[in-house]
Amino acid sequence: MIRFATLAAAAALAFAAPASAQTPGLATGQTAPAQTAADPGVSVEAVRAWLTSKGGTVSAVNREEGETWLNVTDGPLSWVIFFYSCQADVCGDIQYAASFSNPGVTQAMVNDWNRERRFLKAFFAPGEAGGDPTAVVQYDVLIHSADVEQLADPTALWLDLVGAFGTTVGYFQASE
Repeated sequence: MIRFATLAAAAALAFAAPASAQTPGLATGQTAPAQTAADPGVSVEAVRAWLTSKGGTVSAVNREEGETWLNVTDGPLSWVIFFYSCQADVCGDIQYAASFSNPGVTQAMVNDWNRERRFLKAFFAPGEAGGDPTAVVQYDVLIHSADVEQLADPTALWLDLVGAFGTTVGYFQASE
C-alpha cells in the first residue's frame, strides 16, 4: 500500500493548528470569493506524477465523453480521481471515488455510513441482471493553488476513510 505516514503526520499537524488562526483579509467579516474556474488549479499530469512518487500504481490519463480521470491501485484497493473545472489540463477541483461490490452490500449499510460519518458521501446501486449490489463512495476537493502537495491531507483522509468504508460494506474484513 502507499506509505502515507508523512501525509498522515502532516494531517495531524494541520488539525493541531490553533483555532484562532485566521485567513488574511477575512478577519473583518469579508467573505471569500467564490471559486469558479481552474485558476488556481493542479495539472492532471502533476497529480499523476505525485501519486506515483508516493508509491501508487497510477494509470495513464483516461478521457472519455468530456471526463478526465486516473485509476489508482494501492494494494488491494483500487480507486479513481476525477478532474473537474479544467482548462488546458489544469483543474480547479477533483473527486476521489471508489466502488465496492459484493452480495452483502445493502442500502442500510450505505445509509448508516452517511448518517454516522463525515467527508465521504456514499450511494447504493442495486445489482443488475443477477450482479452484486454496489456501494460507491466519493470525496470532493477544491483546489486552492497550483502546488500538488496540497493534496497530501485530502489524500491521507481519503485513504483512511475509504478503507473504513470498504470494511463497513463488507468488502474488507474487520481487523480484530
